[in-house]
Amino acid sequence: MSVYTQLSQQDFDQICELYELGKLISFKGVADGIENTTYFFNTDKQGIQSEWVFTLFEYTQPQALPYYLELYDHLYQQGVPVPDPLLTKQNTRLITLHNKPGAVFPKLPGRTPNELTPELCFQCGEQLAKFHLAGESYPQQHDCPKGLVFWQTSVEQFNELSEEDKSLIKDCIQRYQAAINGLPKTSVHGDLFHDNVLVDNSKITAIIDLFNASYDYAVYDLAITLNDWTLNQTHRIIKDRYQAMLDGYQSVRPLSEQEHAALPIMQQTSAMRWWLSRIDTARTFQSQKDQDTTSSKDPNQMKAQLLALLEQLG
Repeated sequence: MSVYTQLSQQDFDQICELYELGKLISFKGVADGIENTTYFFNTDKQGIQSEWVFTLFEYTQPQALPYYLELYDHLYQQGVPVPDPLLTKQNTRLITLHNKPGAVFPKLPGRTPNELTPELCFQCGEQLAKFHLAGESYPQQHDCPKGLVFWQTSVEQFNELSEEDKSLIKDCIQRYQAAINGLPKTSVHGDLFHDNVLVDNSKITAIIDLFNASYDYAVYDLAITLNDWTLNQTHRIIKDRYQAMLDGYQSVRPLSEQEHAALPIMQQTSAMRWWLSRIDTARTFQSQKDQDTTSSKDPNQMKAQLLALLEQLG
């Protein structure tokens, strides 16, 4: 979440009209994130006050938005704690504002967790497994734009990479390709870092930001989540968190033997993917005047994570 397009009271009056939300009380931009413009806003309809999130999609591929928004709705209907995007009075989920697509979501209770305890890791594993099971019945499929083709292209094109870096990445891709045959796929979150979870009273209340979702390997999505939730600042595995997340996940969706065997490779692949993705993001924002107001993150952190995971997991 971030703010690239400044919105006015007139814009929010229009949003309230289109979604029949009543009278606007207040609105404010959200500074976190790197891809879209996000605002929180409050409304009053017949004496009932409500809180909402408006997202204006700056870089998300417009043709992919129906996939994401309908996935939100599908998961919500299956009991996964995601916000259900609102319908306008014309029965559409998307509107156009400043020549860009936008959508409104209910603002769910909770905050991003300050401390990643084993108990929260267990809950996160549970919720991710429920997400994967619910995703199996979602009829649409969407390839991850930061998947295998992106990795193969980037390793050849990114001049930020040394020859040693390229060799490391190509080896990781090769081991990934050798591991994936027969692994089960489903609709995955793709970015379940801890800042995409809301917590209230030590309970997970919401999973947010599904705009990296795709049809992919369930164990790869678990690996992405493990890397963020269960590694310390020097990328060493915190064993009680790691085991708690695995236990939580498998209490809902037990891993197969093949998935267990592939998990270390998937964790390394996740680090490689985010290394390349962060380079790509840095390149995208390099010429922007407001680069310092975005959350472009250091690619070398993910390179260090990959090296640490290779050392620990083989």
